[in-house]
Amino acid sequence: MNLYDYHLTAMQTENSQCKPKSEKQFIPAVCLQLEANLWSRLPEEMIERILLCLPVVSTVQFRSVCTKWKSLFLSDAYWRKRYRMDQDQDQEVKRDAWFFLCTTGQFSCAFDFEMDRWHKIPNPAIPRTSIIAAAGSILCLGNLVADCKILYICNPIKKTLMQLPPTSRVQLIHKATMCLNKDAQSYKIVVAGEENSIMSALMNSRVYRLYTEIYDSIAGYWRMAGNPLPHAKFGSDPGVWCNGLFYSITEMPYGVVRFDPENGVWTELDAAMPCYISTPSLAESNGRLIMIGRVVNNLNKATEKILIWELQNMDSDIIAWTELQQMPHCIYSEFMATVKSYSPLVCSAIGDWLCIATHLSPRTIAFNLYNNAWKSLPTDPLFPGNRNFRLLGLCYKPAVSDCHL
Repeated sequence: MNLYDYHLTAMQTENSQCKPKSEKQFIPAVCLQLEANLWSRLPEEMIERILLCLPVVSTVQFRSVCTKWKSLFLSDAYWRKRYRMDQDQDQEVKRDAWFFLCTTGQFSCAFDFEMDRWHKIPNPAIPRTSIIAAAGSILCLGNLVADCKILYICNPIKKTLMQLPPTSRVQLIHKATMCLNKDAQSYKIVVAGEENSIMSALMNSRVYRLYTEIYDSIAGYWRMAGNPLPHAKFGSDPGVWCNGLFYSITEMPYGVVRFDPENGVWTELDAAMPCYISTPSLAESNGRLIMIGRVVNNLNKATEKILIWELQNMDSDIIAWTELQQMPHCIYSEFMATVKSYSPLVCSAIGDWLCIATHLSPRTIAFNLYNNAWKSLPTDPLFPGNRNFRLLGLCYKPAVSDCHL
C-alpha cells in the first residue's frame, strides 16, 4: 500500500454537509449559462490570469476539465506565479493561508478564510508519526513522544511524500520546526533533542543534554548546530519563525529563546514575561512577533483573562512585550467554559487573523490584528472525537506543485 493512500475527494467540508437544504445557497440556472463561443476565444494569457485567482480548492476540482488545465495546475510555473501574486500587497485578490489543526489520527482539518469553511484533509498512513511542523505548502511528519530519527515531508494537496535521511545524533526530538528559504523553492528543518544512546538506556541513566541539527533540502543532509541552552525546557507550543529567526516558548519558568539558523546559535530573549502569564503561545503576523496567553492570578480568579502582546523595540537596546488587546469577557467565558486551567492554547496567525483554540473547546476564536475585530469560527471536524492534548495549530499555504519536494 502507498504510504500516502488517500483521495482528494476526501478533502471535504463538514459544515457544507451538515447544513440543511434551506440554508444552502442556490445559483439561478440563468447565471450558469456561459456563452461557449465567447469564452473559447479568450486569449490563453487571459485565461491563465483568471485561473491564477482561483482558490486552491477550485484548482483541485478544475484539473478534470481538460488535459491542458490539468497540466497547468500541476506545473511549478503556475504555482510560482501564484506565489509572486500573493507576495504583492497591492493585488486585488489576496489569498490567505489556512489555519491547520492537526493531531494523531487519520485526518487533519484546515480553516479557509477565503471560503469561510473547514476542509477535512487525510493524513499520510505512516505508523507512529503525526504532523509536527509546516512551511508553505509542505508538512513535516515525525514523533515527538518516542525515539525518532526519520522524518517525512509531504504535500497533502498533491499527495506527495518523501522520506528524509536519518538525523545524525538527535534521536528523541524535543522541538521540531521548518521554514522556507528565501527562494521559496527549498526549505530548512531544525530539530533539537536528546541523543538517548543505547548505553544510557541500559544503565537506566539519562543525561539531559540537547543537540541541534539542521536539514537543508538543497544540500540533502543533516548538519550539527549549536546546542540549546542547558536550562531551557521547551514547552508544547510549536514556536514560530519571524524575520529569519525561530522563536520558542520555554517553561519552568516561562521564557522565550530564539535560534539563528545562519549562525547555528540559540540565545535567550531579553524581554521579561508578563506577570501571572499562563500557557503562552507565539504567532507571527507580517513580520510581527505576537504572544497569546492567559493571565491567571490565584488570589483573584475573577480577573482571569486572555491577552495578546506584541514584542516591540522600546529603545535601541530594549525590547518588551506590549499589550495589544484583551479578549472580551463574553467571548472568554464561552471559550473557556469547558477548558481546564492547565490546557495549552493552540494559536497561529493567518495573515492578519490570529486564531486561538484549545483541544478541549469546540470554539476557535479569531482576532483580526488589522481592524481589531473578533470572530468565532465554526466547530471544526476534529471536535470532539479526534481531539487530544497533542493538538497543534499551524499556518499552511496550500499548493499543488512539487516545488518544495
